[in-house]
Amino acid sequence: MIDNESTSDIQPKMSLFGFWAAVVFTVAVIFSGITATAAWKIPSLISGLILVPVFTVLMVCIHDYARTERKSFSRLGLLFTVGYSVLISFNYFMQLTLVRQGLYTTPFAMDNSQSVMWVIEVLGYGFMGLATFFAAWVFNKGRMEKAVRWLFITNGVLGIGGMVGYALSLSMDILLGGLIVWDIVMPISSILLAILFKRAQRISR
Repeated sequence: MIDNESTSDIQPKMSLFGFWAAVVFTVAVIFSGITATAAWKIPSLISGLILVPVFTVLMVCIHDYARTERKSFSRLGLLFTVGYSVLISFNYFMQLTLVRQGLYTTPFAMDNSQSVMWVIEVLGYGFMGLATFFAAWVFNKGRMEKAVRWLFITNGVLGIGGMVGYALSLSMDILLGGLIVWDIVMPISSILLAILFKRAQRISR
């Protein structure tokens, strides 16, 4: 049975951008999860850095996809995406340059969960969680959109929970468990987004 999806106002070019952004995001998240689990530091940082512009493009395309009456939610998502992009890109570029060169080590290295860079990391992904939480309310038509909505809400709860948990000095096992859930939730949501953008591209032709 085909979902009863209402069409959005997205233009064919933006739906194409959205499709490819979702595909690249899916691959990058999966690769990031694998490299982080295997403790491959440099590949993990590079994949995390790639996620920044790709997620930004994806959120812009979601804003274009949003129906007029729901664009306020996507605008809020974009605002929090800016916070995520600035914090995470600074963090990972710092790791790939000054930290890797040995100029700043213990207080700034990601190997130390008490370093300032972990604070930036948790805050950055907290902003990503807020971005997806607000963007979730763009999707309200049909089963596939509603699946994206609940996956985005789940990621929002993970991001906000991560900030609160880190501030309360909860066990790192709990925070790392949230990361594992993120590795599952985000690729599934981006795969569904790729399908939605592809469908919107066909409809708008």
